[in-house]
Amino acid sequence: MLVPSFFNFTHIDPACDPPEAYQEAFELLAEIFGRLQGLRDRHCEDVVLHCLTLDLERQIVAAGLILAIQIERLARP
Repeated sequence: MLVPSFFNFTHIDPACDPPEAYQEAFELLAEIFGRLQGLRDRHCEDVVLHCLTLDLERQIVAAGLILAIQIERLARP
């Protein structure tokens, strides 16, 4: 599954773009999150997998939030 980039939009000031590594990390988190949701949905009857994927999803959301805050800090002129 191809995840669309969160950073494909028209820029007013390209100097405010986040570093490439941060963009890649954010997109990787989004891809992993989507794959975990798919795994959880396909194996919802397995309690262990269900709990494991829920826990991993929460950790990815927290990591994404931290990364988004850092991207915001770096993108400010």
